[in-house]
Amino acid sequence: MKDWKDDEKALISACLKKDESAFRYLYQQNNSWLYSICLRYCKNKDDAQDLLQESFILIYRNLSSFNFEGSFKGWMRKITVNCILSAFRKKGLQFSSINNNQVNNDPADFSFLQTLDLEELNYLINKLPAGRKQVFMAYAIDGFSHKEIAEMTGIAEGTSKSQLHDARKQLQFAIENEFTIAKN
Repeated sequence: MKDWKDDEKALISACLKKDESAFRYLYQQNNSWLYSICLRYCKNKDDAQDLLQESFILIYRNLSSFNFEGSFKGWMRKITVNCILSAFRKKGLQFSSINNNQVNNDPADFSFLQTLDLEELNYLINKLPAGRKQVFMAYAIDGFSHKEIAEMTGIAEGTSKSQLHDARKQLQFAIENEFTIAKN
């Protein structure tokens, strides 16, 4: 058994030394949960798989920049989400611009989502317009700040806040009006 299978630092070091079996192991240990992140953002499995591969290329290329401050998994998640949002930006995903005076700066309340099971929640999130969905996923699910979302997507911070607010309102409206999978 390789020394790096139980030691994250040794695994990263082996990957940096271009040990293909170490990177293969890194991939095997992390591809399923990173793929699930890609699936949350994408409408189909092929796009999610492509973004997963792009994410691992970025992880490999940037491995030397990981400084062991914070979690390695968190670092990989951030690279993956950044890769996803960058891909959407490159494809010309449009975000509605808004005036910063129109932004609601109150903390987002997502308690209304607790009434749904996972399948219903995923269904409703996938019905959101692309810009709203990406911001909602990055903020509410992956925990990025509006500033980080703005940097990753190339939009204004106020636009990120507006997209989140609109996504929340759209989801709340759907739930209040009992738009569930069974009714569609």
